Amino acid sequence: MKQPARLQKQEEFGWMDIFCSKYGHIIVFLLIILLLVLIATVILAFIDMGTTGNITMVESGNYYNHLKDVV
Repeated sequence: MKQPARLQKQEEFGWMDIFCSKYGHIIVFLLIILLLVLIATVILAFIDMGTTGNITMVESGNYYNHLKDVV
């Protein structure tokens, strides 16, 4: 005796679902590496600012340590 044919509609996947299931692990790995690079860049920027020995940040084009000369 033969089994009856299944007449349910097959679930359709969009191109984004197929792409994410195929390349999702690679994309997540690359995004984690990018996040680590950005965090390291911020940390190195703070370390570099600390090694200059003076305050070189500016507010409206004037150095903070020379604001009293402007006012």
